[in-house]
Amino acid sequence: MLLYAAKWSKNLQDNIEQYHFLQAILNSLPNFCSENTNHQIPISSNEKLIPICEEINCNFKYGIDIELLANKVAMSARTLQRIFKSETGITVQKYHQLIRILKSIELIDQKKYTLSEVAYLVGYKSLSAFTSSYQSIMKSTPNVAKKGILMGK
Repeated sequence: MLLYAAKWSKNLQDNIEQYHFLQAILNSLPNFCSENTNHQIPISSNEKLIPICEEINCNFKYGIDIELLANKVAMSARTLQRIFKSETGITVQKYHQLIRILKSIELIDQKKYTLSEVAYLVGYKSLSAFTSSYQSIMKSTPNVAKKGILMGK
């Protein structure tokens, strides 16, 4: 969340994308509050990990290749995984999943896409894979979230 909050210009009129992001957070806040800290996206202070996080944030809809990411910061894949987990408390793969789910919340809130389209836009090859991933993080289905948003909750 902090990564997104740091980019917020606080001007809602000029940036509809920021408006949708904040609206998605507002609509999802009850779910975030009722669950544990699995919804926090950790940010590392390790300068070697910042480009890794940026790469995942920019290319969340694509699969991640640990070897390529590790090469970007001149370390082995195993070292990258070990340092990432040590610094953030989660694996590179979990970080990737959290970014995808956060982006899906934004897209659902926009009310422009079907759930299948959202799944595709955030990089899942099937609605069932997306639903499973979403449910493991949010403890409810994306369909419940979409219905809640449509009903104005």
